[in-house]
Amino acid sequence: MNKVAICFFTLLSVVFPLWGRTKPHYTFVLPDGYVGWVQIVFNDPGSSPFRIRKGGGREIDIPESGIPRTSGLRVHDARGKDEFYYLSVPQNGKEKLRPLPSEYVLPGTDHGGFDVADTGGKGPGYSWFIFIGPPEIRAHVPWGDISKVPGYGRKLMAPDVYPTPGRVAPTAPR
Repeated sequence: MNKVAICFFTLLSVVFPLWGRTKPHYTFVLPDGYVGWVQIVFNDPGSSPFRIRKGGGREIDIPESGIPRTSGLRVHDARGKDEFYYLSVPQNGKEKLRPLPSEYVLPGTDHGGFDVADTGGKGPGYSWFIFIGPPEIRAHVPWGDISKVPGYGRKLMAPDVYPTPGRVAPTAPR
């Protein structure tokens, strides 16, 4: 009985700290008012790893091009909840993070986006595409939600032609 108790408490002392640890997730920081495709390129040896924020979030600073790059691999953890912010710079010059409206990003670990095993000719690595924007714009953007594309779920479910990262033109259908 004593050995069972020792084994039980040893197991608890190992498992409990792991369970309470912060969950890996991404913190997206987008240019103010950004609406459009983002192509995150992972496993690019010429890039730096993403910064780790307090709380364990890997910070992805999205440039105007919509293509951030990292030397790191993509972390998949359904327990972690990704965060999305707009970076605004008011007239006083002090940067401020504003949360995106929740409807601008689809729920789930892929956020309605998709992974591909290359970068579409944009160097080494592999890509994760996500569309950021209100539902009325997403509904008019091809592959704005890959799960709505006919044939989604088959072996090859990424589109033949990848979306163009960057802001959607202001004249996009609303």
